[in-house]
Amino acid sequence: MPAIQPPATVLVTGVSGFNGSWIARAVLEAGYVVRGTVRSDHKGQYLAMLFKSHGSRFSYRVIPDASKPGAFDNALDSSVSAVVHAAGLAQFMGVESSELTGSNIDSVVHFLQSILEHGKNVKRFVYMSSAQALLGHADLFHVYSEEEWNDKAVAEFSEKGSATDGTTLYQASKVLAERAIINFVEEHRDEIGWDATRILPCWTFGPVIHECKSLEELNFSSQLLYQYLTAPREAKKVNDYASEYVDVRDVADAFVAALRVEGAGGERFILDAGAFTFQNLYDAFKERAPGLEGIQRGNADAPKFSFPGGFCTSAKAQKVLQLKPFKSLGECAVDMYKSIRERGL
Repeated sequence: MPAIQPPATVLVTGVSGFNGSWIARAVLEAGYVVRGTVRSDHKGQYLAMLFKSHGSRFSYRVIPDASKPGAFDNALDSSVSAVVHAAGLAQFMGVESSELTGSNIDSVVHFLQSILEHGKNVKRFVYMSSAQALLGHADLFHVYSEEEWNDKAVAEFSEKGSATDGTTLYQASKVLAERAIINFVEEHRDEIGWDATRILPCWTFGPVIHECKSLEELNFSSQLLYQYLTAPREAKKVNDYASEYVDVRDVADAFVAALRVEGAGGERFILDAGAFTFQNLYDAFKERAPGLEGIQRGNADAPKFSFPGGFCTSAKAQKVLQLKPFKSLGECAVDMYKSIRERGL
């Protein structure tokens, strides 16, 4: 399918979330018109203020429950040229299995049907999946590519159902959502005028621009990195593996590229800037912002260990989407920490 160029209208779901707000911002700054979906008018009003410099090029629709059939019908019309589906639940703990599968699987299936029925001029569908949909290899240092799937999580979910632990359930939900997209496109190939691109970021960190009034209201990944930075850790454990990372601003740029690059249609792309230990994180933060207080310094005398790269390769995304070099761990962590401190959280 042809690429979507500005000033086309792009429907962005989950626009009030951590990733969704940054994607909407990047799409607006690229010259597109953005129609976002939010769960409440209050969240929409916050975003209208956040994006007020873009004037009428940003609007929103309230969708209280995206898991219901037809929930997205009123957000779609002939003016929409592309769709970015960033809505979903990325909380592993403290949620019912039905809530997670409803947000991450049912909503996707219903959304696709709404696009079929009401998005007659849609030319591209871009879905935010997760690198969690790749995992399952026994080797910690295995480097995943776009051809791999977390079938282990799907098998466990199939066996245990609602008794599946939160992490595995989330992983399975992203696999099943992607496969639902693939199946839908294949089944309705003669009826639709759009292709589907899937983007799989690893753990996504970076500055916070969406609405949150306390640390408890932060998105899960921001809470996680903030804890990594501020919680004491035993000296003998500072070189333990902490996480993969990619900056949310790089993720947003990749979604814009997925709209603009013709060759992105129908493809699957991984986004991973690298892996880090806790000491890597402390050192990168200190190097970037030596005067900032409140974070751990770790064990300065501990032997340093750095991973050779990410456990997922982003080579395909960087080549096809023509992405700029990913932001460093230090820039990502410092900007996130500053954004939280500036809010007084």
